[in-house]
Amino acid sequence: MIDKRIFANKRELATPRKVRVGFFASSFFERFGSGTGKHFYLVCKLFANDFKSKIEITLFCNNNEQYLSLKKNPEFFNANIILLPNVRGNWLKSSRQYFKYALKSKKNVVDIIHFSTPRFYPFFWLFPARKFVCTFHAGGDITAEKDNFILSRTIYNYTAKIFYRKLNSIIAVSEIGKQEISDSYGVPLNLIKVIHVGTNDIWRITPKKLQSIKPNNKILVVVIGRWQKYKNVQYVANVISESNEMELKKFYFVFVGKKITSNSKLITKILENVDSKFYTTIEYLNDVDYCSIVAMADVVIVPSVNEGFSHPVFDAFSFGTRVIFHSPSPAAQILEGRQGVFTCNFNDSNNLLKLIDEAVQSPKADLQQNRNFLSSIEATWEDVAKNYFKVYKDLVQKSSF
Repeated sequence: MIDKRIFANKRELATPRKVRVGFFASSFFERFGSGTGKHFYLVCKLFANDFKSKIEITLFCNNNEQYLSLKKNPEFFNANIILLPNVRGNWLKSSRQYFKYALKSKKNVVDIIHFSTPRFYPFFWLFPARKFVCTFHAGGDITAEKDNFILSRTIYNYTAKIFYRKLNSIIAVSEIGKQEISDSYGVPLNLIKVIHVGTNDIWRITPKKLQSIKPNNKILVVVIGRWQKYKNVQYVANVISESNEMELKKFYFVFVGKKITSNSKLITKILENVDSKFYTTIEYLNDVDYCSIVAMADVVIVPSVNEGFSHPVFDAFSFGTRVIFHSPSPAAQILEGRQGVFTCNFNDSNNLLKLIDEAVQSPKADLQQNRNFLSSIEATWEDVAKNYFKVYKDLVQKSSF
């Protein structure tokens, strides 16, 4: 009699096993308003669902809130959720939790652990993983003007500068970001791979007319950016503060962005000099309202001077809205010269109102054409996940395990 177990074992060996990949929940948990947070949330969600036949993901949590929330979230039912050990005190707590787990745990060894700067821990190479990947995005964590000093970020940045050689793959989100990483962290260019950020998470949304926004036939200018120094919202605030009523009478500015850090006080003070009939501020918008105001705007301005990719620029572009943003930048490198796209150097430009006029006089771009272009350069979240998987698979195949 033939032993069927022999054939069963052969079939089992012939079936390629899943690549086991670990992420840190702190990279995205309650950080969806951040571009880097959104990045890892959407990628992990795709891996847990659309890529579940190829990837087994593990999410490492720093606290019970993260752990319980992800356990209850149906988007992550296919993921392994692990709570890192608790430590006393708040001083560099997440780093110490990571280190404690790395020293004590021999279980749950993953093939790949995927970091996101600045959540990049000292002694990362001690973690129970066989290969180490980090998305640096760009060099902004070093080059961007800071509102305050954050010790943990400084430690993580020095860890990257000194120990990047222990990483098996380093990922940038644009060619300019790749150069920034090389200049900021000292990483040779040939060690950095470019994988564009996704842009299509909001394409499913149908915009609606917002009753709360009433420009009264004025040119609707939407300014997007958190009120931090490097987001440069103060630049636009200064322009309208220094303009007279005749210059502003055609415009209605809507500032969309979270008012955080001490820089928000500066912007608030600048805007006190502007008549409220010319502007309003909105701190929070849900996805539908955000897409609606971007789609109804005559012009969207993204004044940030330090971005790895710049989601708001691509959001406006994908709705066919005219957009003004900083150059040089990754977005300018990708979009400059396309219909409805206008750039200037926000470090020294003084003709913003003139540029808005020029933009408004140009025809709006075709929404579908813009989205087709973004798909063609692999700037969708499905492409990000697919290209990450290629990196993982290549590392697994090159290794001896």
